[in-house]
This record gives sequence, C-alpha cells and structure tokens, in this order.
Amino acid sequence: MRGLCYNTGTMPSTWTRIGLLVLCAGFLTTAGARPAPAAQAAVPSRASSAESRPATLLIFPFENGSRVANLDWLGEGLSELTAERLQDRGASVLLRQDRLATLEKMGLPDSARFSHATLVKIAGEADADAVIYGRYVSDGKTLTLEARVLRISPPSLSPPFTETSPMQDLLRAHARLTWKILCSMDAGKGSGSGSAGFAKCPAEGANRDETSFSDPPASLRQDALENLIRGLTGSDDESRIRLLREASRLEPAWDRPPFELGLIYFDRHDCESALPWFSRVPPNRPSGPEASFDTGVCHLLRNDAARADAAFSGLLERARSSDPREKLPEFPEARNNLGIARLYEGKWTEAGAEFERAAALDPGEPNYLVNQAIAKLAEKQPAAAVAPLESARKLDPDDKEARALLIPLLESLGRNSDAAAIRAESPAGAPRTAPPNLQNPAALAHFALPSKKFDRAFMRPPADPPEVQPMPGKAPAKNENKGEPR
Repeated sequence: MRGLCYNTGTMPSTWTRIGLLVLCAGFLTTAGARPAPAAQAAVPSRASSAESRPATLLIFPFENGSRVANLDWLGEGLSELTAERLQDRGASVLLRQDRLATLEKMGLPDSARFSHATLVKIAGEADADAVIYGRYVSDGKTLTLEARVLRISPPSLSPPFTETSPMQDLLRAHARLTWKILCSMDAGKGSGSGSAGFAKCPAEGANRDETSFSDPPASLRQDALENLIRGLTGSDDESRIRLLREASRLEPAWDRPPFELGLIYFDRHDCESALPWFSRVPPNRPSGPEASFDTGVCHLLRNDAARADAAFSGLLERARSSDPREKLPEFPEARNNLGIARLYEGKWTEAGAEFERAAALDPGEPNYLVNQAIAKLAEKQPAAAVAPLESARKLDPDDKEARALLIPLLESLGRNSDAAAIRAESPAGAPRTAPPNLQNPAALAHFALPSKKFDRAFMRPPADPPEVQPMPGKAPAKNENKGEPR
C-alpha cells in the first residue's frame, strides 16, 4: 500500500489511481446497498441538496518533501492558510479540530501518510465532499508547492496544481495556489459534487490573481504564520500564549492570533483576559460568530446583561440578512443565552419567548425547558412552569436543576404527594441542597442554565438526511455544559 500514499515518490499510474477510486466508490455503494426504509426515502433529497449547498472541504497538512527539517511546521501552516483563504471566498471548510477528532475516532494518527482509499473513508466519516492535500519541496532558497483536490462523489482527482517561488515570496505563491484550487472547485459546479456557493472564478488571469484574498493578505509575514502554527500545536498554554502574542504583534491586523488567544483564556474561564482579544475579531470574519458568542457568554458570567443582550441579538440579527456573506443560521444556543440576558434585565415575557424558540429549534435539550419554566415563575405563573419542567425530566430523568425546581413548585401548588414521589427518587445519603426561592425573580434568573459552548456544526451547510436510523433505546445527547459551574 506504500505506493498508494499521496505523499510518496512512487505514485501509481493515472489509470491505476482512477481504477482505485472507482473501486472504492463501488465498495461504499455496496456497503450502503441495504439502507433502512427511511434512508431509502431520503435518497432523492440527498441528490437534490448536493447541488444547492456549498461543498464541505477537508484539508490535510501538506507533506514536507524536502530535507529541510525546520520547515516541518509549514505543513500545518499551508493547511490552515488554505482553509482561511477558502473561507474568505465563501467555502465551507472543516476546521483542524474536526480533522483531529475524526482521525481519533477512526484510530488513525494525524501524522500518517494516507492512501486515496483511506482519504475517501476519512472524508465520509467527516461528512466532507472533497479532500485537499499537497506537498512542498524546498532547497532553502526556492519553494515548490503542489496541491490536489480529491472529490468524493462522483469520485475524481484533480491534476496537481503547482507554484514555485523564492522563499521570501512563499505567501504570495500560496495565494496563487489557493486561487487555482478555488477555480478547480468552481469549474466542477453542476457535476453533482456539491460545490455550489464558491466565488466565481474569472476566466482569464485567475491563476495569477494573488490579491483576490482580502484575509489573510498575500503580504502576510511568514514569521507571523510560523508563530501562529507553533502556537496552535504547542503542548502547554504558556508557550502557546507567548507564540500567539508574537504572531499578533508581527501582524496586528490579522484576526486569527487574537481569536486563538481569546479561546485559550475563555477555556480558562478568564473573561477579563479573553474579551480584549475577542474584540479584535471582526464579526464578518470566519471566526467572528464564535468570538461574538463567547463574548456574550463572558458578559453573562460577568452579570453584564446589556452587553450580553447586544452580543446575542447581533448574532441573531444576521439570520435575517439577505447578504450571503453576512447571513448566519438561527442557532438555539444564541436564543437561549439571549433569553438569560433578558431574565437578568427583568424582561420576563421576552425571555420566555426566547427560551420557547430555543426549545423549538432543539427539542432534545432539557436546559431550554428548565429556563422556560424559570421565566414562567418570574412572571408569577407557577402553574405554567410545571409542564416544561416535567418535559425536561422526561428528556433527562437525572436533571438536577429540573428536580430542584419542580419539588418546591409542586408543593406550592398543593401537589405534595407528587413532590414527595420525586423527592423519594433521590438515592439514600444524597446531599440535600436548599430549594430555590420561587418568589425571588432575580435569584431565579441566576438559576438559569446558559449555553457556554459554541456549536460549530451550525456554521456548516445543512446536513444530508442520515442513511441509518439511530439504535433503539439510545438516550438523547446531553448538553456539554451540563453541570459546569455557572
């Protein structure tokens, strides 16, 4: 199988590679030849949606084909730079974290050299429509870049796209290479590859257009890119922070280093340090929505309701935009957090409407139902708060927040036997906590459950219907934020 690896020097012939791709496609088709009845009905919608949604791209680190060891960082650097530039032109690109998570799930190392057949399997696991991979060769003075696009359905492999330049012009050469990739994807529209949504590639001069990417610019400093990549791949936070700060110092207008610094501090629950870095990420950049979301979460944690309201309202306002570069999907986490901001502001009815909308967008999340009940209690409608709490317990019988609210609520309504039955469910010796004050709206507001994790999946094209049904009896996924300190 060594000759099947994309980054070896002993590539098989063109006809052999095409034959392998066809064989792999046949294998995948055979593997799904007996879908469940629901999946059979979904096949026409899969075919139609592929034409209308942007292709989802999975980009692998470029291979260092030279013997210059101090350029090993460039493999990940070219991958990240390709992703950012394609996103700048409207492409849907899976992030580095998505690639690493997929490889870990499949038990594959990130540093391996994968055959085309394995790349197809990885793309299928990651729900990608195409894979971009490449290599670079340098003698220390000049550099040659090469990239290829492997489409998944129908299977096809692009010719190699190459650019050669002096080392000091590396970033400009990469901009030209990325434009060739973009033109290749644009030329594939209408072939069933799901590549709709890319910027139109001009017929003339496209391969020489290195100024078409506004961010990051072709003039990006190479040392800034190196510090970013070493900061992303570092093993400890302190060295990562030092490298990312240096990248930001070298390229003050580049928003990627500030975003990554903001994430490190946000994960540490250090909002005072995270907020200044997030403020340097423009809302319309690829990382802008997540930076805005995390900014809003920080304002909630700091009890700054007005700023939190503004952050989440701004995200949701973009769902109504007619500009495809500005438009965002309406995702429930933002609705839920906007509702909490309005609880803090004493706008009980408006808060309740946001929680109801969040629950409609994601009916399987009990936290939104708990928050909906809190809004009803704040409005002095205790009877109306019972139903959402009972629904939350049906979704998650172990939901501590729903239980803590429901027991005193039922007692206040005279349903003592029902409250006693729920209290009896607690295991012997379980610690008893003081019940919340149902008559204090301000205290109840701080009992609400915020969504602290930005779900990047909402930023991708709508997913195709699943080909198989979930296994019977499988419990719904729990919110990752459940049980986190508030």
